[in-house]
Amino acid sequence: MLATALSAAHIGGLDFIRALAVSLVIWGHASENRSTSTSALAGLGVTIFFVLSGFLITRLLLSEYAVKGRIDLLKFYRRRVARLLPVFYLFLGISLSILWLHSKPIPWGPVIASMLYVVNYYQAFTGAQTNAVSHCWSLAVEEQFYLLWPALMLFTLHRRWNLAKVLVAIVLAVWCWRWFVAHSDPESADYLYRALETRADELAVGCLLAALMRRTAWRRRLANWSNAPVLACFLAAGLYGITTYGSPSITFKYGWEFAVQPLMIAPLMVMIIMRSAQLGRAAAMINNPLIVHVGQISYCMYLFHGLIGFTVQRIVEAHTNSFWIGFLAEYAAIAAFASASFRWFEQPVRRWLVGKESS
Repeated sequence: MLATALSAAHIGGLDFIRALAVSLVIWGHASENRSTSTSALAGLGVTIFFVLSGFLITRLLLSEYAVKGRIDLLKFYRRRVARLLPVFYLFLGISLSILWLHSKPIPWGPVIASMLYVVNYYQAFTGAQTNAVSHCWSLAVEEQFYLLWPALMLFTLHRRWNLAKVLVAIVLAVWCWRWFVAHSDPESADYLYRALETRADELAVGCLLAALMRRTAWRRRLANWSNAPVLACFLAAGLYGITTYGSPSITFKYGWEFAVQPLMIAPLMVMIIMRSAQLGRAAAMINNPLIVHVGQISYCMYLFHGLIGFTVQRIVEAHTNSFWIGFLAEYAAIAAFASASFRWFEQPVRRWLVGKESS
């Protein structure tokens, strides 16, 4: 069943995972003034995005290499540009226009850093101040991954090294580096949270999952694990617990929590993918058209959630005196804008740039 799910042109469950991730981000940021534990879920949403990106990109690259014996890097980067840059610059243009119209100062340092996709390091070394582009650090991490990983993977494949072992080595190296920094510099949280070399294990775990899924023995192993509902409940509960009730210690957060989270997310992703190809209530929920649509527009929702959501929530909550109504209104407004952008801006621009190529 897992092999069937993976052989589909569009793997079921991936949009569900995207929808879950962006919903956690929006919920975490909306509730950050109410509860420090639930606000941590925003970070979990970002981690899910990282693991998913590693899995999806590596799967696409390995599939191309298996068929053609090479990877067309120019084509790969053209697809990434078409997928990510148009809506990012739309977001940037609207954000700066709003600041200018309200005569508010424009944070040019972070803005320029975000345009160059290095705002994660700008924040890591200058302080992560809140501004219009503060959440774009995660996009910078992903862009840096897209820039470096295809070439590194090609090098590994051409040298006939074991890709899975290389990825395990990367994960272990990141763990050691994060432990070292957390122990040696208690004030390094901004760097530990945002730098590529301190978050690369999350991406690498997704890459490792994609590499292992190409092996029949590992597919069978993962499929057997995925048939255990108790394991899914245990992983989900453990993931929620370590995210929301973990120690505030910098050593625990970056030494343990950040190491364990992707290792729990990866098998849960496999379970979701496998369930999406089956019958039953779980599959119906995973493949629900509305949830799938949220997954498709999740990138735009992530970009605009602060710009749209906080204002809508504040206005509605002030009139209804209800956080929950305010949150639902916020979520609906973000989704409505992202849907319009997806239909009338993102898809036409992407078709113009890459035609019918997969993104």
